Amino acid sequence: MRRAVTRALAVCLLALLFVLAVTEASWPEGEMDRITNEQLGEELFGTSGDDGDDVEGYGLVFFLVGLLLLVAMLGGVFLAKEEEGE
Repeated sequence: MRRAVTRALAVCLLALLFVLAVTEASWPEGEMDRITNEQLGEELFGTSGDDGDDVEGYGLVFFLVGLLLLVAMLGGVFLAKEEEGE
């Protein structure tokens, strides 16, 4: 019973900290910059123009992070799987 009360208090304290962090943060005021899908794609993945002004993007980084997350998820599933027959 005491562990349940301690856990409940810890969850309430954490929720209170989250609420206070969101409400007390100084959020930017004014209008946000308008950006098109094309500009976002160029920023994230880069461009390869015909005039030689190639701009590197983050496409390789996204791929590697996605691969890392996939391997981590599969590893977690493998570790969580119960072995049969033991």
